[in-house]
Amino acid sequence: METTTREAFQARCTQVAAIVGQSGASVVKAPKDFAVVVARDGASVTFPIVTDARQWRETTPEEALFAALTDLFAWASAKPDESAWSSLDAVEKTGVPFIRRDLGAEMDRLHALARIVGGMDVVRRAWQAAGIDAAATASVE
Repeated sequence: METTTREAFQARCTQVAAIVGQSGASVVKAPKDFAVVVARDGASVTFPIVTDARQWRETTPEEALFAALTDLFAWASAKPDESAWSSLDAVEKTGVPFIRRDLGAEMDRLHALARIVGGMDVVRRAWQAAGIDAAATASVE
């Protein structure tokens, strides 16, 4: 995705949040954590955001959602098979349990988000609004 101005980026973030909001979901920053929360009808999913306190204060909920959704797409697109895991060297293999745990957590978040916003088609529309290629989103579940 190419964004040349702050205004263009904010407009894209607003568009992504609007797609999520059309389902009736709310998007808010967590009150005590660096995280964005998507909620509807008593169900919610929380996406942690890696940042510092100053940047977090300046980040809008829409920008945080954009960051969370693009990160979620990267995780959801990763489909390592056993041969990929086995090709790692000894040092890299020590991280495999943590990567598998994190991948599982992200997939749980993806499925929770899809339930909250009304399905994967809504998530895909949000990804597309974020500038992620529509063809790339087709294989992600």
